[in-house]
Amino acid sequence: MAARRYALLVATGTYDKQPLRQLRSPARDAQALADVLEDSRIGDFEVGMVVDAPHHEVALAIEHFFQDRRRDDVLLLHISCHGLKNHNGELHFAATDTDARWLASTSVSAQFVRQRISECRARSVVLLLDCCYSGAFLTGGKGDGTVHLEDELAGHGRAVLTATNRTEYAWEGGDRVVRLEPETESSRFTRAVIKGLSTGEADRDGDGWIGVHELYDYVYEELQNADVRQRPQMWVELERRVVVARSVLNPRASGLTRPASSPAPPASALAPPVSAQMSPSHRASPRLGPAPAPPPRSSAPAGFPPAEPPPAHTDAASDDDSSLDALLRLTEALITLPCVQDTQARIQFAILLGEKLGRQVDLRGVRLREDAVAIARAVQKTPRGDAVLTRLVFLLEGGDVARNLRRVIDGTG
Repeated sequence: MAARRYALLVATGTYDKQPLRQLRSPARDAQALADVLEDSRIGDFEVGMVVDAPHHEVALAIEHFFQDRRRDDVLLLHISCHGLKNHNGELHFAATDTDARWLASTSVSAQFVRQRISECRARSVVLLLDCCYSGAFLTGGKGDGTVHLEDELAGHGRAVLTATNRTEYAWEGGDRVVRLEPETESSRFTRAVIKGLSTGEADRDGDGWIGVHELYDYVYEELQNADVRQRPQMWVELERRVVVARSVLNPRASGLTRPASSPAPPASALAPPVSAQMSPSHRASPRLGPAPAPPPRSSAPAGFPPAEPPPAHTDAASDDDSSLDALLRLTEALITLPCVQDTQARIQFAILLGEKLGRQVDLRGVRLREDAVAIARAVQKTPRGDAVLTRLVFLLEGGDVARNLRRVIDGTG
């Protein structure tokens, strides 16, 4: 069976227990990242999300995510939350119900994540950890300002990219916490990841693919150019080059790869040199090993379909294909409507539409595209549902927007 690409985004910004403060950006950042990763022109991942959930739900989602995968599957796990260390200096990821005094029973440990990865068959696993990894030190802990992710998470077939190795909180006896760094409106790390993937600027060699090393180098330089006190880190140990996304930019050439018969450089050649001129990825990759050259553009990386797949339509499937095309067109049109961009507005739109259609339109209210698909399917299942939708859009957005939508529905737009 063909390789598949799966992503799980875990975002926790709401916390029930003091002194963990609320974070504004995780849910919003995760939604924006999901939109990029699931875009078939870019990431082409099947994306799942866990937003503001208790620790047992987060752990269950992570365990399910790594189960029953194939060897050639590409997996990406993104975690955005508070990171805490226990008395032994072991890393834990905070959930909504995490109590900093009882990390073992109320959080998700890095050891748990590492174990799930080590038992997973997939050769290519990428972790994006947007956390204050040493965000808090328990009294008497071994915190030294650095989280040793190489020991905690790095391993065979894994790439770990972290937002920073600096602390955001420090514990000073009892329950008193000192805040060291204010949170920005959105994570600079995740924002740089999204920008690099969505614009194609992270394709540093212009071959049409964005590898994990290229993504890291791009994010590192973005943060340095922004003049922020944040130093992303990376550890890599992979059997092959892992492509995170396609580039939306035109490649400068198609034959820039090393011939398949050429030997890979020795590991020592990729070890971080003692030099001020070394690249960011070498600087932050103490265990970086040899990685194959990017594949030719005629051979798509794992999980990506061929760039120009041959048509495979049959007369028997023509009706289904037509229905799917209509669903796709309508979904793409819906996600551009101003009245559905905000989650609450989208839910209200679905309620109004459901009243007019005579059927309930159920939305999860998490991802825009997922909700747009639900709306489109409800419209398709209702006789003259497209006319009802057009009238509602006319009411909310005006005639020009409604007419554009009508043209899309009719296949003339």
